[in-house]
Amino acid sequence: MGWLHNDDDGSHEAWVVAVLSGGEDAPHDTIEDSEETWKRRVSWSWSYKYDGSEGRRRAQGLRVVCACGWRGPRRPADFDDPDACDEGLQREWIRHAEVSLSRTLPERLRRLLDEVEEEVQALCAPQRLEGELDEQRPLLAVYVATRLQNGAEAWQRDAVRAAREADYSWDEIAQALMTSKQSAHERFRKHVPDQSKQQDQAAQG
Repeated sequence: MGWLHNDDDGSHEAWVVAVLSGGEDAPHDTIEDSEETWKRRVSWSWSYKYDGSEGRRRAQGLRVVCACGWRGPRRPADFDDPDACDEGLQREWIRHAEVSLSRTLPERLRRLLDEVEEEVQALCAPQRLEGELDEQRPLLAVYVATRLQNGAEAWQRDAVRAAREADYSWDEIAQALMTSKQSAHERFRKHVPDQSKQQDQAAQG
């Protein structure tokens, strides 16, 4: 079993793979389980299976691969501290998974958004026949939509600021905004501190 994204259905699961001298990835391991047989690229075997001792092949590097088909770049293998290698590769994969899932709503959020949409649409429903209870309240619908719009704009600014502070690029943020990198940068740059200036100030301080 590799790393599995908490909010995912299994399409983003990752394993660390040894890169061998010819540039090829190490072959899959087969793990016998009490219930079923898994054929996985595993994260726990590269440090001893490909350390070059006892006639074994020596890994020339490592990469993290994902079940979705994504393959990370080759990274150095440190046989003295394999856990540190795994941690770095895991961070690399988490970033890939987060970017890939940035437009995939968790079930709870999807339900909440659907409920809000249904409530607002109900307020805009056609008027009932004369004599029946009239539940149409379009002015309230206008007010609710305005509150949501104003809130969404503020939430969006906060989210973009948080993404930049987490070192996501404008390209990655633009994917979540469903716009271009240029449009994202022009729209939000005045609300987001310049990372390079902050780093320079920290170095000088």
